[in-house]
Amino acid sequence: MRDLSDSFDGLVVPGTIAAFQAEGTKGFVLSLSARSKDPYVIDSRFPLFQNRLARPKKSHVMLAEVLGVPALVDRDTQLTAGDLDDAALRLIAERWIDFNVGFEDVQTKTFNKYAARLNEVVFPDDRQDPAYVLPPYAMVGSLNDGWSEVSEAIWKHSQVYGRVKGIENKLRRVLAADSPLLWGQLAAGVQDEELVAWVSGLEEFRSTSEQDLLEYGVALQQASSRGQRVFALYGGFLAVLLSRHGLTGASHGIGFGEHREWIELPSSGAPPARYYVPRLHRYVAVDLAEIVWRQFPDLVRCECEECAGNSPSALDYHGLMRHSVRARADEITSWVNLPTSNVIDQLSSDYMAFGEASEALQAPVKVKRRLEEASSHLAMWARIMQRLDS
Repeated sequence: MRDLSDSFDGLVVPGTIAAFQAEGTKGFVLSLSARSKDPYVIDSRFPLFQNRLARPKKSHVMLAEVLGVPALVDRDTQLTAGDLDDAALRLIAERWIDFNVGFEDVQTKTFNKYAARLNEVVFPDDRQDPAYVLPPYAMVGSLNDGWSEVSEAIWKHSQVYGRVKGIENKLRRVLAADSPLLWGQLAAGVQDEELVAWVSGLEEFRSTSEQDLLEYGVALQQASSRGQRVFALYGGFLAVLLSRHGLTGASHGIGFGEHREWIELPSSGAPPARYYVPRLHRYVAVDLAEIVWRQFPDLVRCECEECAGNSPSALDYHGLMRHSVRARADEITSWVNLPTSNVIDQLSSDYMAFGEASEALQAPVKVKRRLEEASSHLAMWARIMQRLDS
């Protein structure tokens, strides 16, 4: 993270990790913030409690304790909007604000432990508190499922308590919905000028997502026309392209993270060892990237500090992760201000180049098909940009 500080603008810290590994997370995040002043925010991940958590992780239990309502972790039934009365929602709002306000309170020995790993002098007094506070929010499945009212109540209580704590201007509303159309309806119903968006499971690469992705772009255009600035909790390269249609930023994981379902995963872990191909704007298996690099190096070659034009297989696991961050940063710089006509032309040209390569590739049919499938989204993105621009 120290070496990559020029390639990212800030950190989004999952509330589960912040609650479960509180001191370690604080030491890591705060030492970085003291070094470079990079902002960070903490995402409450509240929709996980809308699941029936038959086998809850300790992080779930500890996050519920942070929010002051241990009963959020329900092993037997699925939480409904009606299960949370106004007193519980007020407590959740206030406890979350207290957690954010107190996040910079870290033991000196913990701060020094992580500061030492930076190999340079940083001072505890330079650590930053969260740039913004994102009050807990619910995932809305329909306008009449009650969850939008839950989110609204938490937001109102957060505004009241935010004024008491002197952080009202730091509050940012998160709107979460399981479809782009519904997200657009929620955004149209609020007056906030700064919004954070999460559309559950919005997959940028899947061909069956084309209509959803188009509707997402339209929703962003409409929000922008109302004077709303939108930051996406999850997004990959398509989010960069959607900056021309109203999206002001997006976060993504290192090695994964372009989208997320609100359904809680039964297990989690480190991202797989994959290679981020800049001209595809996505991760592919290292073996596929290596095969293409050997026959069509210009399609896969990367000149970032990590790769220096070498083959994908030359990178170890951490090299693959660092490369992905550098490549994403480079493509943001290169693409964000391109005229839309240039974007469409480049996506179409790259799609054709990979199509020709997949036909000419000296490899088994299954490998050719993998390359073809790995590039099909480029044509879809070009169509989406064309339709949004018209």
